[in-house]
Amino acid sequence: MIHQKKIAAALMAATAMPAALNAQGTGGAQSGSPQPVLQTQGVAPIVVTAERRADTLQDVPLSISAVTGEALEQSNIYDTEALASTIPGLVLQRDVVGKAVIRGIGTENFTVGGDPGVAVYVDGAYMARSSTAIFDFFDVERVEVLRGPQGTLYGRNATGGVINVISRAPTDEFEARGSVSYGNYDAIRTEAAVSGPITDGIRARIAGVYSRRDGFTENIFPGLGSRGLDELDTKDLWALRGRIDLDISDRLTLELIGDIYRDDSNPPAFWYTDDTLPWQSPTSVFPRDLRTVSQGYETATPGFTSLTVGQANRQDQTGITGRLTWEGDDFTITSVSAYRDIEFDWINDGDGLSDFLVVYFQRDQSEQFSQDIQIASNGDGPFQWIAGAFYLTEDSDGLYAIPLGPTFVPPVGFTVVFDGTNETEAWGIFAEGSYAFGDVTVTAGLRYSDETKDATLATPLFEGDTTFPVQTGNGSFDALTPRFVVQYEPTDDLNFYASVTRGFKSGGFSLLDNPLNAFDAETIWAYEIGMRSQFANNRVRLNLSGFYYDYRDQQLSRVTNLATQTTNAGSSTIWGIEGEFVAIPVEGFRLEGNITILNTEFDEFCTTDTRNPALPLDPANCTFDNGMGGTFVTSNLAGNELPRAPDVTAFLAATYETALSNDLDGFIRAEWQYTGDQFFSVFNRASIAQEAYSLFNASAGISAADNSWNARIWVRNLGDEEYFSNLFESGVTDALVIPQGFVGPPRTYGVTVGFNF
Repeated sequence: MIHQKKIAAALMAATAMPAALNAQGTGGAQSGSPQPVLQTQGVAPIVVTAERRADTLQDVPLSISAVTGEALEQSNIYDTEALASTIPGLVLQRDVVGKAVIRGIGTENFTVGGDPGVAVYVDGAYMARSSTAIFDFFDVERVEVLRGPQGTLYGRNATGGVINVISRAPTDEFEARGSVSYGNYDAIRTEAAVSGPITDGIRARIAGVYSRRDGFTENIFPGLGSRGLDELDTKDLWALRGRIDLDISDRLTLELIGDIYRDDSNPPAFWYTDDTLPWQSPTSVFPRDLRTVSQGYETATPGFTSLTVGQANRQDQTGITGRLTWEGDDFTITSVSAYRDIEFDWINDGDGLSDFLVVYFQRDQSEQFSQDIQIASNGDGPFQWIAGAFYLTEDSDGLYAIPLGPTFVPPVGFTVVFDGTNETEAWGIFAEGSYAFGDVTVTAGLRYSDETKDATLATPLFEGDTTFPVQTGNGSFDALTPRFVVQYEPTDDLNFYASVTRGFKSGGFSLLDNPLNAFDAETIWAYEIGMRSQFANNRVRLNLSGFYYDYRDQQLSRVTNLATQTTNAGSSTIWGIEGEFVAIPVEGFRLEGNITILNTEFDEFCTTDTRNPALPLDPANCTFDNGMGGTFVTSNLAGNELPRAPDVTAFLAATYETALSNDLDGFIRAEWQYTGDQFFSVFNRASIAQEAYSLFNASAGISAADNSWNARIWVRNLGDEEYFSNLFESGVTDALVIPQGFVGPPRTYGVTVGFNF
């Protein structure tokens, strides 16, 4: 239920407490940069909107972490990829597109024919494309991460969970804030925001960021300096966001948000982990230094004169969001209308050699419009309810090409082309109600989702080729996704809950496969119990949860013969436990951390593995009709672990804050993040796996007591640990395992100076 008095108390407490209390899962919302001050008042409360209405973090009966903008800055976290290390159960890895996974659930399809398994929302607007999963934060109020399927309130493609980013709102009084950072690799980052009233009832805010950095990896391929590709894994982006809030009446408010995001950073290098590739020759340059590669990034496409990609990486986004809120005596109506245009280019040298062997490039363009309407009860009565409807339309084009050099097809080479489109129309309606019987609250909700997709795929062999007709496909998917919760609050500081939730993600098409391949929707039943507690005069917060998932028809991909095919696994089982804590054992000293222990297993996954002919077949469970009067038998991956699901992830941070004088405060912070063993392939190959590793980060700073200025030094990956952030198999050949991956960021360090007035 909604605890209006507790929310009001939390807001007052958050306003009164210093910004330094704002840490992962703690703290109220403050504007400005981090301000290290003496901490004496315990763990600060935080108000979240995870359940589509305001409630205190400790009263929400689900697994959720909330990180404020100040906490992100104090840890020098500026993008979703770095955020993942501090959130239990969240894995976000850079691939061709960003792949977000929560508790082993995400996506492997990176074409416009598939959808993410973790839904991303920015200021209430849904982001449909996987290519938007990795982006930089700026002027952020907080980030909420909901773990587990959110099938009732969020619906579409939230089988793994939700990442909800809330930017800072315009202020009633004039405010200006900004910061400048400089670090190794000649890294520069500037961020600024100006906010305040325009006239009575109209407030505005404009914020922007510019970030550039030299590359982590040297590319020694001759002649690429003129194209700016002599360094890889660079940073080169800028973004702007403007917002106007209008009080149309005492009850009606309109929020208009527009944003532009331009990222031209060079991609990370593809680094082959095998130095015995059969196509190596004495004239090929094949360096074994993790930070040195020789990759040509060819733009030539044999057989096509007009098919080129100008940039190795580009992500352009433009979005407009309108949020209209009418607040009545008994209920509130909220309408969120959003339009987003996304353009995405990607190219990589797929062979790792200085010879032109194979290149992969991708060009996506997507336009989406979404409309979300919610009606929620007001007041503090025993019965609370919310209902709503959602509509989405998206038109997407995807071009996926694999130019092959003369080594494969003498004398000039050849290009494999997949030119696809996908049109999606989705809608859903939902309702959820809660009734409090004293200390026990019972919640029940239901959502109906309906989705249709129409896809096309052309596979020309050369310029103007009409040999193969355009393939078409269409699919319809619908589901009922209920949610049931029983919550018991014996005291204001203790909250137990048990929930049963169903999640649903629609099917789609593999646009990087020929013939056009369709895959079905996936569903999940999630069972969870949890405890949220706060004790020792609010100096200790401890939250625990245990979960069990029955996962059906999971959408998984495998690379074979220059194609990527997405299919459905039969069933999987996932279970685990999570814990989060914040403690203030003595004045000015804060400890915080979390841990996730995860077990994932395929119960049945019938598939073939061309790279391992010795894999035994399973005629008892994996015999199928071949459509020609006979049968065929495949292998069964039952017992294998799910990809991108580390067995253990953990995070621990210690912060000491003190008043250095009447006018000066200081802090020092140390962090440890641990990622356990994980596989990146459904086949659980040792060569496509990452062993456990630890990273250490640290920061220290000073600030004026009135927070008018601040300065800090910071370092991430203090030990310069070498690890792979992602591994995968090349599709160069169908029979040979060719592991390659992205090397994780090295040690980075720098200094940041900020101001507020």
